[in-house]
Amino acid sequence: MRLLIVNPNTSEMTNTRLRNTALESLGPKDCLEVMSADSGVPLIQTPAQSAATEPAVLAAVEAYAHQFEAIIIGAFSDPGLLEARTRVDCPVFGICESAMRRAACLVERFSIVTLGPALRAAIQHNATRYGFAAQLANIRILQSDMQSVASSPAGFEDAFIQSCQAAISEDGAGAIIIGGGPLSGMAKTLAAYVDVPLLDGVQCAVQQASTFR
Repeated sequence: MRLLIVNPNTSEMTNTRLRNTALESLGPKDCLEVMSADSGVPLIQTPAQSAATEPAVLAAVEAYAHQFEAIIIGAFSDPGLLEARTRVDCPVFGICESAMRRAACLVERFSIVTLGPALRAAIQHNATRYGFAAQLANIRILQSDMQSVASSPAGFEDAFIQSCQAAISEDGAGAIIIGGGPLSGMAKTLAAYVDVPLLDGVQCAVQQASTFR
């Protein structure tokens, strides 16, 4: 499979996380390219920033769709996802939608643990438009700074573990999504400390894309 991940953030650190996480779900014959959109912010933290990235995301999708068998938009707000699907022939996946779809297949109720309080409404809106609002138990948003966590996730593992455990005991979540492109890979790290499936949006999107081969 020839797979492209378009990162709406301009952060090269996020590109590295997206790439490393995606490769874990790809085979030796698969081809992966990860690129940032031509313009945007280093880390999306508000709905306005997410919306502002859409033109650059759509431009990248249209420019490169003919070279790839599938495209993933690598930000948890899924900027431009539904519009992108109307513009190109190859399948386009969002890491938020893919993670919610996987969680909804596994359990009756799931929670999301993420960063960026300003994005709560956007995530809830995504759950509604994707048809998973009834299964979304809670959106738990840590108050830590996105840049700090993305730069040194190990220092924040305890906070994520506590939030995940609260999602199980208080929300009744049967699965938990760790939401955010810059947080790619954390689900695997935290899985040993949490008793329900932890889902990574990038891996869910790669697995979904693989079914379209």
